[in-house]
Amino acid sequence: MQRDYINAKPVLDAMLERNSVRTFLDKPIPDEVLDHILDVSIQAASGGCLQAYSIIVIKDNERKKKLCEACGGQKFVETAAVDLVYCLDWHKYDIYNKMKKAPLVAHRAFSHFIITAQDIMCAAQSAETAAHLCGIGSCYVGSILGKADQMKEELNLPKYVYPMTVLSLGYQKNDGTPRRRHMSRDMMIFDEKYPELDENSLYEAFEEKLQGMRMPLPSKDPARSRMLDTMKKSLLTTYSEEETEAIIAEIIEKGEFNETQRRFGLHYAACYMVQNGRGTIEDMKNCGIVIDD
Repeated sequence: MQRDYINAKPVLDAMLERNSVRTFLDKPIPDEVLDHILDVSIQAASGGCLQAYSIIVIKDNERKKKLCEACGGQKFVETAAVDLVYCLDWHKYDIYNKMKKAPLVAHRAFSHFIITAQDIMCAAQSAETAAHLCGIGSCYVGSILGKADQMKEELNLPKYVYPMTVLSLGYQKNDGTPRRRHMSRDMMIFDEKYPELDENSLYEAFEEKLQGMRMPLPSKDPARSRMLDTMKKSLLTTYSEEETEAIIAEIIEKGEFNETQRRFGLHYAACYMVQNGRGTIEDMKNCGIVIDD
């Protein structure tokens, strides 16, 4: 293929149609196709070309089931044709560097951690794009973070190896689920420097993206009390007691959470996110990765 805009345009247009897929057909991905996707993945950009990651390919149904449980019971992880577990991996360099009499502090250096995290996402995104162009759906699963201890034996993870993300792949089951709206271009792409954002324009952009999205407040306990309790704890991380009570009262009156409340108060609950982050740091320490430099 000649690499120019004319030839690339159909591919770029196809990429604009991508969406996350969470319902899969019971249909395997041919080995030839999967191998090609994986080859594309490891050809991705990498800082210093270190490629300090490994990809664990999971097809076994029992292992997918255990991975699903570790990822919060998200069923699509189990029903996907294959799950790709992208792991930060300093184990291989630990062995090789000693053989070459070279130093290694990457497993405790924050700068190395960030660069490797970027490399992993470059590789995973290359696989996601390649899969999409092959007619294969995918979904990222970040909830593997903090679960290395749970999957360590199942995946035979050695020291200095840590699972960072999962990419679930499979042929999409057409369930009629609409594609999610994305933020308008003018709120995502800025020329030369970050602009002074107009609050009203910003509000309207988010409202357009999240139009019609809300979560009903359950009418019965224990779900109702549990959600309100979590939301209250989350709100108290940001608002005063008085402000929090007023917001909770408004939620009860409306009988629903707006989408931003759902995302930051319940799904990525503000009252747990810092705690979860600390848990992930401890989980990484158990794998020999202690980021303190």
